[in-house]
Amino acid sequence: MSATVRVQPAFDDVDEIRSRIEGWGPFVPLAREAASAEEKAATGAAASSFVPPWFRRNVVTQGRPHVDGAEAILRNPRFAAAAEEVHGGAVVEPTTVYVNVMGPAPYPFIAHLDIPVFRCASRRNAPPWLLHRLHASGLWEDERVRLATAVSWIHDGPGGDFHYWPDGPDGPSAAEAAPFDNVAIVADNEAVFHGVGPLGASDEPSPLDLSLGAELRHDPTTGRWVLDDPGPVITYDRTDVRITISWKAEVFADRTERDDVRAAADDPLPVDAIIARFVDDLRARGHDVT
Repeated sequence: MSATVRVQPAFDDVDEIRSRIEGWGPFVPLAREAASAEEKAATGAAASSFVPPWFRRNVVTQGRPHVDGAEAILRNPRFAAAAEEVHGGAVVEPTTVYVNVMGPAPYPFIAHLDIPVFRCASRRNAPPWLLHRLHASGLWEDERVRLATAVSWIHDGPGGDFHYWPDGPDGPSAAEAAPFDNVAIVADNEAVFHGVGPLGASDEPSPLDLSLGAELRHDPTTGRWVLDDPGPVITYDRTDVRITISWKAEVFADRTERDDVRAAADDPLPVDAIIARFVDDLRARGHDVT
């Protein structure tokens, strides 16, 4: 197994991937996609009305493509092979593809972990804040569903470096920097912290008063990206924006494990058992809890 795997080339024809993505709009603010207070904090939407010029479109969910051409990313054999290497599993089932398009911004996307999945708990039956706590405690690690994430980028301009910590937050960081040359990093992003540096030149304009109703789309006539809220706010050259392609797969030791996880997917959240495990652990550490 390996904490991270670097894949190059990520795609047979990255220009074709870019062309497909440009036709998949409109993209909506990440802050609108966030499903919890913690996710909103990571995207700048918590306790404030500030909405960064960062946009997303989910193009594959639960293994089902929603736009033409997404299948080519979902079935990328290089990503599947790297996922096997990350987790040492024999069965890789791709489930998700989403695309982020980021406009220039003088601030980072803070380092964070993606939302974990457990046999007994997932976003289908539990809030993300609880899933993060289950993971942070270490008490459910044997029940965590192993996910592999491939992250690739299309950006030739300044900034937007991808930072990650393959040896944990106390270890040294690594980075991929623009111009990104058709490369992907595959890792367990539920366990490997990762974030994005400021994007663009320091004097590039960045809107400060976007609403959650803002949308970003590519105009094939001009070749520029147009940010509407609801009317045009700003336009970007192709080289101004940073495109991120994120691919996720579940990785299992064998088909038996996969079938067991699938069978438990729709079970209700075992609240009493979760509380009992936390309480037992706290008492074992000498804490008197009720």
